[in-house]
Amino acid sequence: MSWPEISVDDFPPRRDDEPSSLRQDIIDELSDHFVCALNRELHKNPDEQVAKRRVLEQFGDPIKIARQLWLDAMKEKMMSQRILTGMSVVMAACCIAVVGIAWSMMQESRAFNLQMLEQFKQAQERSAGETSGDLHLIQFQLVRDGSQDQPAVGFAGALAKYEGNNAIFTVEAVSDEKGLLDFGKLPWGEYALNLKAPWGEAPSPVQITTVPGRKYEQTIVCPAHAPQQVEVELQVNWKDRPEDEVYLLCDFRSLDLTKLKQGKYFELKSFQEIQDRKWIFQHDTKEESEYSVYLIDVSNDRATRCPLAADGNYKNLDPQQLAWHPTVEILQGEYKAPTVYLLEKSDLEQLTTLNPMIATETIAFDIRGFNLRAFAFPSNGLFVSPFRKLEIDPALVVDKTPAELKKVHGFFANSYDKTYDATDQEPNVWEINIPDLFPVTRESGSLSSVR
Repeated sequence: MSWPEISVDDFPPRRDDEPSSLRQDIIDELSDHFVCALNRELHKNPDEQVAKRRVLEQFGDPIKIARQLWLDAMKEKMMSQRILTGMSVVMAACCIAVVGIAWSMMQESRAFNLQMLEQFKQAQERSAGETSGDLHLIQFQLVRDGSQDQPAVGFAGALAKYEGNNAIFTVEAVSDEKGLLDFGKLPWGEYALNLKAPWGEAPSPVQITTVPGRKYEQTIVCPAHAPQQVEVELQVNWKDRPEDEVYLLCDFRSLDLTKLKQGKYFELKSFQEIQDRKWIFQHDTKEESEYSVYLIDVSNDRATRCPLAADGNYKNLDPQQLAWHPTVEILQGEYKAPTVYLLEKSDLEQLTTLNPMIATETIAFDIRGFNLRAFAFPSNGLFVSPFRKLEIDPALVVDKTPAELKKVHGFFANSYDKTYDATDQEPNVWEINIPDLFPVTRESGSLSSVR
């Protein structure tokens, strides 16, 4: 019998609007995840019962998960049905109310009806006059950074009016040849402006407040052009640099775990600040010039753009086939610190074992502001000879056994408060510091590396 044991009868009662294959699709997908998890656990402990128990402890009851997935899939249809029912009730009530009002009005005298209509007409005219007086121009003058007498042309703007946290309406416009972003006459109140450059770069929303009887104007300095390629030197600072041939893999991308099934789980954003406003550029990680993954030959002080597979994953490399240079090309902008992997030459030849990054076996710890993780390369059930083994007190690691700790080697670091800036003001030198590791013991409470 397959594991886990889930059948279509374990779901809530079937609905008329439910897709015929939904339950079986959920069972197949969930079973595949549980089997994969079980296989990983069996690599650690051959006892199948123990492995199954660990998988269940990690993910929970598969039947409950299956029901939750079914509910998530059907939620939109169920909500639509409820909304439709509610609207029908409201419309029926409105119809009854209209009929009652009409009947009541018919009972009034003709003179009284004429008088009320006249008063209503006068109120409408007065309200229209007052409203037209509360409409005022809202305009933004967009200029280029570094040359503020030059207009920023073709920038798209969406201006949303808010009452509290609710957007009442949105008006869209595009800056003309003079850089004018004109939204016309609008009521006074609170607005949020969202801008977008022709190449996709965008800042955080601009919050404004207009007042009655006054035109609103503001000048906004925008990027002069799309980010350009600039030369950057990746400088490795390592106090006790080894004599062996070693490499650093620097990956500036991050993972979007919500898109794993679509194979689009890599993303990269850079930014620049212009007059205290941060403009964010979303990179196309399928374009080689934008995905920003680099390989550094530490022993020879040279670097290259790291070749990737079509889906953005790592692929096995031969360092002899790579084009090495003193610098690499990087798009202008400010970047968050990369994930840095410490590798030997033999590791490059089986780099696919890091795919995907979230599947890598790791141990996390924190020391002196660095967020480090030890990792291991699995290879046919064995582990590659480590570049560095970490001596770690098992009592300090709750999710690993002493035997598993012996399989761990290397580390990667990602310092969230550090950024790197690539500008057209060369030279651009990005320093990557390799922290010293000290032994982790109850006495010292620190980390150690041994060869």
